This record gives sequence, structure tokens and C-alpha cells, in this order.
Amino acid sequence: MNTLIANQYGRVQGEAGGCGLTLCVTAQTPRRESVELQTRVESIEQQLHLLAILRAVERRIEQFQLRDGKAGESADQQSPFDETVCGEDDLFRSNGAASKNKIYGRFSQFLVYEQVDQGRLRVFFAVRDEAKRVARFDLHPGEVQAMHSLARRALFSCEQVDLLLRDELSVSVALNVSSHGLRFDVQTPLWRSEFVISKANDLATLAVFTRRAINQEKTIPIRFGSEEHQLGLRRRNDGQVLAEFEHDGAMERIALSTLQLYELEILTQYALHRAFEPSSFAAGNPLPPETATAA
Repeated sequence: MNTLIANQYGRVQGEAGGCGLTLCVTAQTPRRESVELQTRVESIEQQLHLLAILRAVERRIEQFQLRDGKAGESADQQSPFDETVCGEDDLFRSNGAASKNKIYGRFSQFLVYEQVDQGRLRVFFAVRDEAKRVARFDLHPGEVQAMHSLARRALFSCEQVDLLLRDELSVSVALNVSSHGLRFDVQTPLWRSEFVISKANDLATLAVFTRRAINQEKTIPIRFGSEEHQLGLRRRNDGQVLAEFEHDGAMERIALSTLQLYELEILTQYALHRAFEPSSFAAGNPLPPETATAA
């Protein structure tokens, strides 16, 4: 295991293996109580969610750094995180009234959250052991990057990723990502179809679109497929990104949250990573004569 976070109160170590992510924590609570625990994130969906959160945290820190010295800008602008909690004692409970703390994401025994006080952003990694003792670490950008790299390594070692983008009676949208690219499985009461993005240049185009949309930069609508069977993404004037699925003249639209955009950006990078893997071949097979001659 390698060290991800360390300060005078303890340390967090991590390891990626077996398509999972293991974290080991040795720390002290504010009351000087010892906290020791080991937790594992095995669900691919949870790994993707953690990776999207860490990617969003990096962007959040960048926003505050760019905002330094600029008067009149709200500390909450363009934040992908909406959940709030009451205080330190309620971090692992259900949400309460609004406060300075804002949850990024909860997992089995840990969570990541922020605190904004007088324009200063602080990001925390908090854990709770079986005795409900809570310890926290004040994350700096390098530690966020270390956790991001570990989570990315764990996710990218998986053979494929399945994610449910929308599950309603009117429309269900599932996403499968593998070495064959991105496959959207769309089902409505009237029709069902698949929309596939598999070419490396198309995947790269999607990656550029999601990154620019996340960064609130200028984007142009993108479309894949034929006129009768088409997948498109566009950003409205209010910043909301829509995914549009057209099948034989019928269209379904779903709105993508900012965290879903982060997940889509990560999965597009995953598909690109897989797209350039060496082609498999049977070991020991002789080359065709024309190939041998050309060589």
C-alpha cells in the first residue's frame, strides 16, 4: 500500500487490486481517540462515482484559485454538489438544515465534503469506525490528485463498466463501456434501441465536449449515427446538457447532471484507453506468406 494522505493526526493508505479499491486509515479523532479501519470499494459504480467526485473536487479547487482576487463572485457558483449537512456530529447521518458544510459523496465508512468560510474552501476526507468514532483529514490538492490516480487505476483495470443513467417508466437509459466503446441502451414504452460510439475520433470528440461543458466553455452540438438512428448531445443557454436519442423519427431527451457529465468524461477516457489496446492474437500462429514477404 502507498500513502495517500498524511498529517499530524494520522494517515490514509490505499491499494488498487482485484477490480477494487482498498483504503486503510490510522488516525485520531479531535478528542484524541484512536481510529483504525480498513474499507474496500468493490462496486464498479461506486468506484466511478468516487472518481467523478475527485475529478469534480479538483475542478472546484481550481475555481477557487482562479476566483482569488476577483470581487463579487459567489463561492457557490457552478458547484456540482448540492447536499448539505448540519455539523460534524451529523456527517454520517441524513441531511439536515443548510450549513457551511457540503457533502460531495458518502460511502460505506467514509465521505468527502467541503467547508466554505469567508471565501476560503477546505476539503475534508472523514472516516467512521465501527464504534462510530469520526476522524477527518484536511485534504490539499496533491492528496486529492493521489486519491484520484488510485481510483482511476482501480476503475481502468475493470473489463467493462455498466451504469444506469435514467430509470423511469417513460424512459430507461443504461450505459455499457468496454473495449468496444460506449453503448447506450434506451428503452421506452414504444421502442427500444442501442446507440454505439466506438471510433476513437468520435470518442475523443465526446471527451472534448464533456470537458468543455463541465468547464462552462463554448460548445457546439455533437451528433453520432445516421439521420434515422442518432445520438446527440447539446448544451442549452442555461448550461444544462441534454442527451438526445432519435429512433425512426421518435426522440427521447434526458438531462445530465454535472456529476453525470464527469462520469461520462471519465468513461469516454476509459473507452479511449481500451480502444488502443493491442489486438489479441493466438500465440505461435505463423504470419501469412504475403505478410512475411512484405516484412
